[in-house]
Amino acid sequence: MPSRCACDVPSHNYTWSFEPKLDWSAVYASSKEIFAYFNDFARKYGLHKFVKTRHQVAGAAWNKAKGGYDVQIKDLESGQIVNDHCDILVNASGILNNWQWPAIPGIDKYKGTLLHTANWDDNVDLTGRHVGLIGNG
Repeated sequence: MPSRCACDVPSHNYTWSFEPKLDWSAVYASSKEIFAYFNDFARKYGLHKFVKTRHQVAGAAWNKAKGGYDVQIKDLESGQIVNDHCDILVNASGILNNWQWPAIPGIDKYKGTLLHTANWDDNVDLTGRHVGLIGNG
């Protein structure tokens, strides 16, 4: 059985009130199941066309005259900066987009497998292995 990345809060916390999911497979669902819920939601409501991956907000400034934000977005593949404007700006950058290993002395010399929930490897089988868990919720 492959290793499983799962949520550390009850799965129902991830559902929109207007798009409930009552059939979670577990109280703490797998990352794949949570991803599938949001991906299906985005497909159902035609949201994928509004989502840009491999892009980063390079800057944002309040524009008093327009009553909104002037935003600079960097395409991470081409390096191109796109200037845009929005009336409402929501910071949804995702804290795990810039994940890092904890500052543990000697971690760079560790010979075992290191896994991070923000960069999970489903190919690692943890069956029968001793696992050390750091920073769980």
